[in-house]
Amino acid sequence: MVHVTQRVSLTKRVLVTSSIALLVALAAIGIVMDQAFKEKTLHLVKERLESYVLGIISNTEVDGDNLIFPEYLPTPRMERPGSGMYAQIIVGDQGWQSPSVLGQDLPEVLEVAVNERVFDAPIEFNGERLFRMRQGFVLTDANGSIELTVSVTEDAGNFYAELAEFEENLLTWLVVISSVLVCVQWIIMYWATKPLKRLTADLLKLEKGDELIFSENYPSELRGLTTSLNRLIENERSNFSRQRRTLGDLAHSLKTPLAVIHAELEGEKIDKDLMQQQILNMNEIVAYQLKRAAVAGHRTFVTGVPVIDVLDKIINTLKKIHPEKNISVSTQIAPGAEFYGEKGDLMEVLGNLLENAFKWCEGNIDVLVKTLYMEGRRRTGLIIEIADDGPGIPVDKSAELLKRGVRGDEKVKGHGIGLSIVTDIVESYQGELKIKSHKTLKGACFKVILPP
Repeated sequence: MVHVTQRVSLTKRVLVTSSIALLVALAAIGIVMDQAFKEKTLHLVKERLESYVLGIISNTEVDGDNLIFPEYLPTPRMERPGSGMYAQIIVGDQGWQSPSVLGQDLPEVLEVAVNERVFDAPIEFNGERLFRMRQGFVLTDANGSIELTVSVTEDAGNFYAELAEFEENLLTWLVVISSVLVCVQWIIMYWATKPLKRLTADLLKLEKGDELIFSENYPSELRGLTTSLNRLIENERSNFSRQRRTLGDLAHSLKTPLAVIHAELEGEKIDKDLMQQQILNMNEIVAYQLKRAAVAGHRTFVTGVPVIDVLDKIINTLKKIHPEKNISVSTQIAPGAEFYGEKGDLMEVLGNLLENAFKWCEGNIDVLVKTLYMEGRRRTGLIIEIADDGPGIPVDKSAELLKRGVRGDEKVKGHGIGLSIVTDIVESYQGELKIKSHKTLKGACFKVILPP
């Protein structure tokens, strides 16, 4: 059973999850900002009421058993009845209140101990909310002391009105910002996924049969994928072309022996030896072409084959085959050099080139294996040079030997077939085979370049 999430595109998954995360983050920021604004504003209210309490007590004096209440109040609001700012002093059964208390119904002021400060926020009274600051004091003179409680009460309506206005503005801006960020996020996602959409379109063209090779104009995150896809496409096309060439070569190679056999059968006397020779030639041709067709070619996903293991086995085998020459083989192999392909292809390349070297050398062979690095490729390629101190190959003849289809004789085993197979294998790996003269040994040097 296919889950719903498996059918949802990556773009939608990222957009939905990131949009939800963004909205949750903005909501959390809004809550934190609202709480911070509320606490800060409430702290300012508390400090203001404290200053009013201190202002009232600083203008209050004691005269014996009597109090001289303040003549000047800290704020003009305490002078206006119903202004929302009320001051009261409680001394036992006596009391004092500011003119603003006139006609107002306020909750009872409870006394507090000397030097004790109490902030009531808020007080719910008759459907209204109030802030109140109470503090206990003791006033002394030469005749004694008096304990009293100073209370300043403020209507909290303005506070909650400002808080509501702030929350409304905050919500509006959060909605606007979140909308803009979500839109920007969708635009960024659309822009970021354009290479994926272009890759999908290219794959659809490829499925329809277009001769397409993915360009390098892709982001670095996709370049490895497109490079691998290009290798797969090239390998498939190379295999197809090689198979067609092999069938064509096979058909062309069999024409001559078949024509000889046909002519012989139409004659009065049949030459059995000639017939047998033509049949042997046909067997060798078929075996050779089958061997060419078996070349695996470049593969994108394959485990590397250590070159040193294969090379040592081939050299040891060839030394046993040619004990009379007492050949010295010098090898220089880069640490960790690996061949990313079929092990049989590597053995075929090294085996044929080394066999030629053993056949033509005077006594010395030099083998050099280096790793090849290319930007954007994770795995490495190889550069293989096999040289001998034999007679070498003339420049004009080496150019001919590297041309496709040029061999000594396709009918007879051992006449150019090995080099032809090496050429086919190297080309199947998008590589290159060169023939040159070795600077030190002065003989032939075969250089194989296999890209990553």
